[in-house]
Amino acid sequence: MAGGGWSSLPADLLREVSGRLYSDADHLHIHQVCTHWRAATLPVSACRPWVVAGRALQRGLVPIGDYSLRLPGGGAERMDAGLRRAPPGLRHCCGASRGWLALTDDARSPTRLALWEPLSGAEIPLPCLSPITRVSLSGDPLASPGWVAMVSQLKGREGQKTLVCRRGDAAWTVLFERGTSEIDTVVFHRGKVYYIDILRNIVVCDLDAKCTQVFHACTPVSMLCSCDKFHPERGVHLVACDGEVLLVVVRWGGHPSLAEIYRPEWKGNHQLGLGERVMDLGDHSLFVGRGDTFSLSAKEFPAIKRNCVYYADKNYKQQHWISVFHLEQPDVVEEIPYPEELKEDMINWMPHSWFCPRRPLFTQERA
Repeated sequence: MAGGGWSSLPADLLREVSGRLYSDADHLHIHQVCTHWRAATLPVSACRPWVVAGRALQRGLVPIGDYSLRLPGGGAERMDAGLRRAPPGLRHCCGASRGWLALTDDARSPTRLALWEPLSGAEIPLPCLSPITRVSLSGDPLASPGWVAMVSQLKGREGQKTLVCRRGDAAWTVLFERGTSEIDTVVFHRGKVYYIDILRNIVVCDLDAKCTQVFHACTPVSMLCSCDKFHPERGVHLVACDGEVLLVVVRWGGHPSLAEIYRPEWKGNHQLGLGERVMDLGDHSLFVGRGDTFSLSAKEFPAIKRNCVYYADKNYKQQHWISVFHLEQPDVVEEIPYPEELKEDMINWMPHSWFCPRRPLFTQERA
C-alpha cells in the first residue's frame, strides 16, 4: 500500500471488507472511493432484499435452472452471477433463509442436501432427508456458532413433522411430531421457534427444552374485523423486529386497513390474544410472505420505504406479485408488477420467499 496508497489494496481484501459492511450507505461510500474499489466490491443492489421467484412444483421445490433472485422493483433485475456458481448436481431449491439457499439434488428422492450462499459460493452440507418441503435457519452459519436448521417433512397425506439439526449433528432430531399442514412462516427468536401453518395454527417450540405449545390463530384473527361485512385474511405472518415478535395480518380488499400489525399475547390454555396494535415501526419495514420474514431499517437501506409492510405472495386476481402497505396511510397500497419477461406466464410463476443477502445484522439475533 505504501507505493500506491489506498487504491492499491488487493481485490480479495476489498471483497472481504465489503462482505462485512452493514448497509446500503456503507456500500455506496466504498464504491465512491475509486474505480478499483468499485470493481472489486459487491454492487450496492446486492445487499437489498430480493425475491426468490420460480415455478411451483411438487412439494414446493423449485428447479435451480428455472428460478432466480430478483429485485422486487426497478425492472426486477436478476442476480445471475451468483446463480451460475451453484454447486453441481444440486438442482432444486427447498428454502431461502438468512441469506442462504437450501439446495437438494432431486425433488422426489433427494440424496444430497446443502446450504449455499450465492455471493461467496460458500457451501455447508446437511444430513439429507426424503422428502423435504422447506429448510429454515436460526442464524447465519458463518457468523452464529449456535445456529440451528429446521426442516418440515411430510407425514402421511395431510400432515407434516418438524425436525432440527444443529451444527455438527449427523442426523435430524424430531422437534414436533403432531401432524400440521404446510408451514407458511418461520421465525426464530430468543431460543424459540415460532411457525404458522396454512390453517393459521401458530406452533411455538423451545429449542433447548423441546417444549411445544400450539396456539390457534384462525378464530381470533377472523374476529378482528369490526365491519358489518366479513373480510377474510390474505395472510397471517410472524416477524421479528427490534427485539420482539410481531403478528402481521394482511387482508383482501374492502377493509379500511389492508395490513395490520399486533403484539401477540401468549395466554394460558394455548390461546393467542391480540395485544396492542402497532401503528409505527419507526425507521423499520417488515418483509413478509411465505418462508423467511425479517425487518430492515430504511436508514441503513435507503432503497426501501420506512414504516411499511412489504408482502410477496401469489395473487391470482391482480397483475402484481409484491404489495407495499403504508401503515401511516392505511388506504395507500403500492403494487409492484411482475417482471416483463414473466408476464405471459404469471399463472405458473410465483414469489417463493423474500431473500436478504447475509448481513451482520442477522448475527445480532440469538438462535
